[in-house]
Amino acid sequence: MLLVDIGNTRLKWRLHKLDANGQPTTTVQQRGSIATKELSTPALTKAMPANAKTLCFASVADKNINALLVAWAAKQQLNYQQVQTQQQWQDLTNAYADVTRMGVDRWLVMVAVRQLNQAAICVIDCGSATTVDFIAANGQHEGGYIIPGQRLMVQSLISDTAQIDFLDQEAQLQNGGYGINTAGAVIQGSKNLHQAGINAIAEQALRAGYKVYATGGDGKFLAQNQAINYIEELVLDGLWASLYDEFC
Repeated sequence: MLLVDIGNTRLKWRLHKLDANGQPTTTVQQRGSIATKELSTPALTKAMPANAKTLCFASVADKNINALLVAWAAKQQLNYQQVQTQQQWQDLTNAYADVTRMGVDRWLVMVAVRQLNQAAICVIDCGSATTVDFIAANGQHEGGYIIPGQRLMVQSLISDTAQIDFLDQEAQLQNGGYGINTAGAVIQGSKNLHQAGINAIAEQALRAGYKVYATGGDGKFLAQNQAINYIEELVLDGLWASLYDEFC
């Protein structure tokens, strides 16, 4: 079974082994990723495993991107299923009155952590946007926050400030620390602001008695805190968990 998570920045995939009854197992045979902006049918054919039997995917990308994946699946003669945000998964209850308004990636990270731990949980997903969600010990989603990610902060400052001349070659010179040109100052400032804010939210959650889980490429700094559980592929873990229920 091929599991695919299409985000705003990258498409990530894992190939899970099926058991003798055709049910997905936890054994991952292959994994990979493709930049979302580089997606095309030839790129998918080159990057994706050729021995998949079925495809299950979750996406926060636009319909054109989803259509590319579906067209590739049809060409490969794969059955496919797109997973959507749910109102309920086992004892996890979504707080949204209209669950179609919640990104499926946000829902799936909650499914993943609920499978791992039945305690009160705060889960932080640091992607293009950073999402923070709180789950009570009884499985009730309590709500959360959505915060611009580092790249969105940079893009917002560039688009709304006419005199900032952001050059890629300048940005590539940055190795951390203080910015030594405008591009570097924007990058480092956004990074530090984002990390300080997320750290504050995580520490507040820990003091309130929540177990804290984190995922997403821009959240790797949270792994330095031993009280925070950083797991790289929570969206795919949640996708697998939601599908496993259907097969069992």
